[in-house]
Amino acid sequence: MILNFKDIYLAAAGGLLIGIATSIHYLLKGRVTGFSGIFYSLITFDKNSFYWKLSLMSSVVLSSSLLFKCYGFTPMLEGASPSFDPINQISKIGYIGAAIAGFLVGFGTKLGNGCTSGHGVCGLPRLSVRSMAAVASFMTFGILTATLKDQLVLEQPTKLLIDNVDMTNTLAMVISGILTLVGIIGQTKQNKKTMIDAIISSVVGLVFGAGLVVSGMAKRSKILGFLTFNKSWDPSLMFVMMGAVSLNLITFNLLEKPILSDKWDLPTNKKIDFKLILGASIFGIGWGIGGLCPGPAFSLFPQFTAQIAAVFLPCLALGQINANKFSQYLDQKSKSN
Repeated sequence: MILNFKDIYLAAAGGLLIGIATSIHYLLKGRVTGFSGIFYSLITFDKNSFYWKLSLMSSVVLSSSLLFKCYGFTPMLEGASPSFDPINQISKIGYIGAAIAGFLVGFGTKLGNGCTSGHGVCGLPRLSVRSMAAVASFMTFGILTATLKDQLVLEQPTKLLIDNVDMTNTLAMVISGILTLVGIIGQTKQNKKTMIDAIISSVVGLVFGAGLVVSGMAKRSKILGFLTFNKSWDPSLMFVMMGAVSLNLITFNLLEKPILSDKWDLPTNKKIDFKLILGASIFGIGWGIGGLCPGPAFSLFPQFTAQIAAVFLPCLALGQINANKFSQYLDQKSKSN
C-alpha cells in the first residue's frame, strides 16, 4: 500500500469541488450531473438539452486546460504526485485497449443508466438503491479486471502521433472556450429564458473539471492504482468519493424544490433490474481496462493522445448507441412474454 498524505488531502479537496459542482446543478436546476448521460445527449443531438450540455462538457475541458497551463507535470503541493500523468502513461492503454475499454464503458454506462458521477457522486447522496447496487457492481468488476490486467502486464509503451503537449493544450483551451460560448449562445437563441441553463452548466463544468484534476481523477495512473489490488495499492481516490458524497448528503436534502425550476429532474426508475446490474458490471470491466469513464476522459484533451481522443471516445459513443438498441430489444422481449 502507498500512502501519500498530500495526495489524500488533494483527493478530498477535489472531491469537495466535485461535490460543490454537482450541488450547484442540483440545487439550482434540480438535475443530477451524470457525464455518461450528458455524453449520450451530445452524440445524439438531443434538441432540448444539447446546448447547455455542450457548455458543461466543454467547460470541463477548459478547466483542465487552464490547470495544465498552471501546473503541467508538477505537483500542486510539495510532496504530492504530479498534477497530470506523463503522456506515455496515457498512451500505454494502446489502440486495442482503448477501443475495448471505450466500447465497454459506453455500453455499460448506457445500459446501466450511469457512471461514477451519476450513480456514485449524485446517486448515493440521494440514497438511491439503484445507485447503491450499480456502484457495488462496477466497483467489484473494476477492481477484479484491473487487478487481473495488472498480473497479465497487458499495457506497453505506444508511439505517440503528436508529441507537443503545449500545442495540444493551447488548442484544447481555445476550442473548449469557443464551444462553451457556442453552447451559451445556442441555448439563448433556442430560448432566451433558458440562457441561465448554459451559464450554470458552464460554471458546473469549470468547477467539476477542477475537481477532477485536483483529486487525481484526471490521471489513469491514480485510477488504476486505486482499482488494482497489489503491494502498490493507492487508496487516495477513496477520499474523492467520500468528499463529494459527504457534501452532497447535506446539500441534496436542503430544499423541497430547486431554486430555478418548478420540480426535480431526477431518474424515476427505482427498480434493481437485469439491465442495471449487467450494465454496471460491463462498465466496471471497461473501467478496469482503461482506467477512464466519460468525465475524466474529456479532461485528458489538453494532453491529446490518439488513443483517447480518436479511439476511446468514439468507441464509447458506439458502445452507448449499441446499448440503447440492446435495451430496446430487451424491453420489447419483456413486453412480448
